[in-house]
Amino acid sequence: MKQHILNKQAGASMVEIVVTIIIIAIGLLGVASLQANTMRYLKVANQRTEATQAAYDLSERMRANGQGVKNSVTGAASYTYTTAYATTVTSLPAMPTCGGPRCTPAEVAAIDINDWLRGLSNRLTDGAGYIVPVAPTGYDVVVMWKEANLTIVDPACPTATAPAPGIGVRCFTVRFSP
Repeated sequence: MKQHILNKQAGASMVEIVVTIIIIAIGLLGVASLQANTMRYLKVANQRTEATQAAYDLSERMRANGQGVKNSVTGAASYTYTTAYATTVTSLPAMPTCGGPRCTPAEVAAIDINDWLRGLSNRLTDGAGYIVPVAPTGYDVVVMWKEANLTIVDPACPTATAPAPGIGVRCFTVRFSP
């Protein structure tokens, strides 16, 4: 009679190695996906931070130029910019030629708006702005920019612009009294 000797298995079988590689590959794909989403959300957060800083920058400029907020001669607001959203700054208020303390409050307002709009286009993706007086003494400062993965019309965007900002445009509004 023959005697069979049973040997213990040493090492891993090919099936176990393939299963391990598949599990590791799925885990690495998950980590790569998390990293990609992190980068996308970081860009969105950065743009929202820039928009917030820009809105508060203009509100502080307006507070510093109290006489320019309301023109005492005409009663018209010097800090008004209601041009419809565009991906490039196409029409800026005329830049005054005055310098320093010789500028009138209305000229300082025009300089502030020019600087602010140029800053928006440089700091944000397709950045633009909208400034409108709100009764009785307040203002709405709206910062608009294009957000890559936004697939809706942002309800925070002003509807008074013609045409209103479309799908993919994000808006941040600050209402304040100077």
